[in-house]
Amino acid sequence: MYATARAEEPRRTPSASAPRLERSPRHGMLHLQNAAGNAAVASVVARSGLPVQRAKDEAAGKAPAAETDYAPFTFKNFQFVNLNHAGEKYRDKAVRLLALLDRHASIQKYVGGRPCRITLQMRGMENPTPADISDKGATVEINLASYYFEKYDMGYIAGMLSHEFGIHPMAAGVAGIGDEEEAFTGFPMLVPGLEGKNPPRTMSTEGAKEKEHIFGASPDRKRHQAYRDVALEMATALYEQVKEQEEGATEKDVTDLLDCFLMDVATIAVGNDDRKAAGKEPSNVATVYNRYKTLVRDGLAENSPIKPLFPANKGVLGVLGDFATLAYRITNGNKGDSIQQPAEPKVPASTSA
Repeated sequence: MYATARAEEPRRTPSASAPRLERSPRHGMLHLQNAAGNAAVASVVARSGLPVQRAKDEAAGKAPAAETDYAPFTFKNFQFVNLNHAGEKYRDKAVRLLALLDRHASIQKYVGGRPCRITLQMRGMENPTPADISDKGATVEINLASYYFEKYDMGYIAGMLSHEFGIHPMAAGVAGIGDEEEAFTGFPMLVPGLEGKNPPRTMSTEGAKEKEHIFGASPDRKRHQAYRDVALEMATALYEQVKEQEEGATEKDVTDLLDCFLMDVATIAVGNDDRKAAGKEPSNVATVYNRYKTLVRDGLAENSPIKPLFPANKGVLGVLGDFATLAYRITNGNKGDSIQQPAEPKVPASTSA
C-alpha cells in the first residue's frame, strides 16, 4: 500500500449505471452528510458512542468512559476507538471511511453486525506496516497506523483496508482454499509480467513473511481472487459516493484505490513479500504492476463505471516515487495527531479536617 507519483492521463467520463438501491443509512447519517456536510455528521457520530459506552461502563461498575477512557467515534457497528475528533480534518475523513465500510456489502456480510473497531497506533520505521486485522470472534479489530490515516487520501486508506479484509480473514471462508494452499505451499508460482525471464521469475511461500500474501498476489489462487473482488467492490463503493456527490468524494479516490491494490500485489510478487527487496527492483515492479493492471481491467465488463478510472501505466520513476513518499511520510511529522489522548481521571476534591 503506497502513495503514487502517478503520471496524469486523460480521464473519460464514466458511463452511468443503474441507481443504487436505497439503504437505511441514507435515511440517517448519510442523508445528514449530504444535506449538511461532514461536520454535521461528525458532531452526531462523535457524541453517539459516548452515552452507550458510559451506560456499559456504569452497568459493569466502571468509571464513566469520558473520565478515564477514550470517547469512541461510532457509526452503526463500525467504530474508531481513539480518534482525535477535536478538529474537522480527521473527523471528516473518519465519517467517510466508516460510511464506506458500512456500504461495502461483502465486508458487512463478513462482519455480520459485530463491532468492528479501528484503533489508531503510532508506528515508525521499526514497524511501518500500515495496518493489521484480527477476528476476535465477538469483535473484528483493526490496528491502523496513524501516519497512514493522516497522510494518505481516502482511496489509499480504503485500498489498505481492502487488503486487510480481503487477503486475510474474508478469504479464509472461500470454499476449498485450505486444500489449495496446502497443495501450493512451497511451490513456485509465476510472477505476472516476468514469465519471459530466463529463468522465469517466481514467487513462493518459502521464505515469505506471510504465506497469505503470496497466495493473495498469485492470480490463479483463490486468495488473490477474493482480495481482488473485495478491492473492486470497494472501488465501486467509492464511485457511488462520487455519483451521489458525497462531500469530499472524487474520481481520484477510485483511481487511488486501484493504484494501491496494483502496487501492493506487484511489490509482494517481485519481493516475495519483502517490500524492501522489491524497492531495489523498480523496473520489475513497474512491469509487474502494469501486467496486473491489464489482467484486472480486462476482466471487467465494458460498461463498468470504474474501468475508465484505472491509473496510468507505472514507470520506474513512479515506483521510486511511491517508495520515497512512503518513507517521507513515516519519518517526517509523524506525531500521532489523529490519536485521541485519554481524559485524565477526575480526582476527588480534598476536604479539610
